[in-house]
Amino acid sequence: MQKSIPPPRQNRQPHRLSKTKRIAFSLIVCLTLLGTGELLLRLIWTPPAPTDPFVGFSAAVPLLVESDSAATATGKPVIEINSAKWTWFNPQSFEAVKPEGTYRIVCLGGSTTYGRPFDDSTSFCGWLRELLPAVDDSKHWQVINAGGISYASYRIAEVMRQFAAYEVDLFILYTGQNEFLEWRTYGDTLRNPGLVSELQMVAEKSRLGQFTKHLVDRSRSEPLDESHQLSADVDEMLNHTVGPSSYQRDDKWQQDVLEHFRFNLHRMQQLSRRAGAELAVVTPVSNLRECEPFKSEFSRSVSEDDADRLRQGIATAKDLLAVEATADAVQILKHIVEVDPRHAHAQYWLGRAYFAEGQTELAEACFLRAIDEDICPLRATTDVIQSIRRFVDRADVIDIDYRSVAVNQSEVNAGHRCLGSEWFLDHVHPTIDGHGELARLIIDRLYDHGIVAGSVDDEIFDQTASVIHSRVGRHEQGIAFRNLAKLTHWAGKFDDAQRHALDALRLIDGDAESRYVLADCLAKEGQLDAAVEMFEQLFRSGGFPRAALPYGELLAAQGRYDEAKAFLLEAALVGEGARQKAALNSLGWVHEQLGEQELAEECFAEAAKIR
Repeated sequence: MQKSIPPPRQNRQPHRLSKTKRIAFSLIVCLTLLGTGELLLRLIWTPPAPTDPFVGFSAAVPLLVESDSAATATGKPVIEINSAKWTWFNPQSFEAVKPEGTYRIVCLGGSTTYGRPFDDSTSFCGWLRELLPAVDDSKHWQVINAGGISYASYRIAEVMRQFAAYEVDLFILYTGQNEFLEWRTYGDTLRNPGLVSELQMVAEKSRLGQFTKHLVDRSRSEPLDESHQLSADVDEMLNHTVGPSSYQRDDKWQQDVLEHFRFNLHRMQQLSRRAGAELAVVTPVSNLRECEPFKSEFSRSVSEDDADRLRQGIATAKDLLAVEATADAVQILKHIVEVDPRHAHAQYWLGRAYFAEGQTELAEACFLRAIDEDICPLRATTDVIQSIRRFVDRADVIDIDYRSVAVNQSEVNAGHRCLGSEWFLDHVHPTIDGHGELARLIIDRLYDHGIVAGSVDDEIFDQTASVIHSRVGRHEQGIAFRNLAKLTHWAGKFDDAQRHALDALRLIDGDAESRYVLADCLAKEGQLDAAVEMFEQLFRSGGFPRAALPYGELLAAQGRYDEAKAFLLEAALVGEGARQKAALNSLGWVHEQLGEQELAEECFAEAAKIR
């Protein structure tokens, strides 16, 4: 039987996937790997708390400590703000383990959150403590004021990190006014503007993103050198610096500060999310109409002779405004800002002139430009406000747009958006009722998010206002005026400082710090005999260490060298840094006038050692 022969095999081309299918298959593989990686990381890796790669803090003094004396009725530990921090924070305490049914709110920020020029009792935190139970008694509302005087976002983030361990339900953040207050250096740390913030946002979305950022940070991080180290607490700049004169225009540094600020907004969102807490962000608001810039400079393109003429023009315009010759003032000031639009005081006084003429939109633009061009910007600039608004628009946070509410109310009630003393006690700190309006807005927004069961009506608000205002006695008012006097004295606004100091002394008889401010203002304004008399009263009643230097220098200027020596020596012994250096140099000069050359050289040598 003949076997059949199979047909020859045909050469078949292998089947190839189309380009579209290959792409789809690759995507499926990538997504599978990414999903597997995300799942594994969630199971085996806990991301560390986000840190600040731009600045560190030179000492580790904790903000929160366990109380040695206080405890709950059940004997559970109580956490309190470290008494070593009471210079900057209100005393506050709370249970380490949150009681059942408690909704814990921590309010973060700078001196506005603190309640300056008063304290916690009149702050928006104090208002919230009273209002929340009145509109919703279904929870036990616990409101903790963690506002730190002069604290900027990088310090506030550290405060949040410490509170995040204590079952916080809601962080309320009011920041943006202090970003330029403390000097710090960045070098090349921010050489990729925007990159850090964008990476931070990616990291928030997934565990893979967080892990990738963690690896990047570890690979590029180096120990912070001393130029990146800040003191554990804010240096008391109002006490230890020479005022706005120590600030210089530095546009590059300001951009670095803004980038650092944006980074910390995202960092705080991460911290609150990992703590299982909601985050509410307040858009800050400032006094536009009745607060001059703290320092102005003409641009380098303006010669010194032209700058002198322009300064004289500003002085002339101010005199014209005082006699209501507003049209002439406007013409002079318009010319000055055309020559140099970056001079903050020229912009401010043009705003005042426009406002006097009823041109309030032009006035508002000038007032805002004055803030932006302030060499010592202690009010949130336009860039800071825009950074907050962009963050709020993109992030999953509760928007508390205090600025819009304030300007809209002003427009309705007064016909303009140029906020002034009807809202503020100074450059940024709201009136007591201004704090109340912020608390009302916060509760309304919490109601919108289903956190609070009711809103604040006018009757509840008025009843609460009576309670809050009753807390401000004669002594508390005196302290507030003293705080205002200190700020305006530091800023070189001696007329305002003298008025506030006198108000403080009327309320707190013999208050040493207010008397010192008043004496120094009299000296600065050339009223030397009155200044000496005020200093003599101060030291007869016990003295004030910080007054020793200006009084010693005043006595030396009047040729009273032997008397000056004692006070300058005291200033050199109690002073630190620049103050001690100034005291030693002045003491050395006094020794020279008395022919005590060896002692003079010794003082100058010691002064030279201080950097």
